[in-house]
Amino acid sequence: MNGIKWRAWLGLALVFTGLVLNLNWLFGLVFVLWILPDIRTGTTHFLETVSRRQNPVTYWAVVITWLLLSLYLLLEPLLYE
Repeated sequence: MNGIKWRAWLGLALVFTGLVLNLNWLFGLVFVLWILPDIRTGTTHFLETVSRRQNPVTYWAVVITWLLLSLYLLLEPLLYE
């Protein structure tokens, strides 16, 4: 499986599954899986590359926004039953 980006394919499968089945919590899961490597590497991408070292305020604003959105989407089914 050299060269196959399986994580990207898994993410796309989750996104399309969430869209087709109207499962917004899957988007929350995708955002969490997206943000964890960003926290580990100190770099995130939101319309452009943002580095924790060079732009700490912007970096943390993006990361916290993704985390809050993830929490909302993951908890939404429990909050609005």
